[in-house]
Amino acid sequence: MPAKRTVKRYTQEEKSEILAFVEKFNAENGRGGQTAAVKKFKVTPMTLSAWNKKSGKKAKKAVNKKRNPSKLWDRLTAVKSEIAKAEKSLAKLNAEAKELRKEIRSCID
Repeated sequence: MPAKRTVKRYTQEEKSEILAFVEKFNAENGRGGQTAAVKKFKVTPMTLSAWNKKSGKKAKKAVNKKRNPSKLWDRLTAVKSEIAKAEKSLAKLNAEAKELRKEIRSCID
């Protein structure tokens, strides 16, 4: 006969402590509080979701941080420059490969 599973019952204080941990973690890191709580307190994600629903708090979605457009533009310019260099290098390598193929064909014939 398989062993019976025991179910852990949490007090209201424990629930509050775990939910507070999730909120604090999310405030500091933006997200990942629920996963951290699952690992730290050995609680299932479904249990945490149920507790959040019962407490009336809705899960906060991660807010996209807006970046400075001028910095984005500068980075885009740098990336385009790197791409152009890489394409130029690729063109040289393709030309060299073409020449090597010609030499190989002339050696075979």
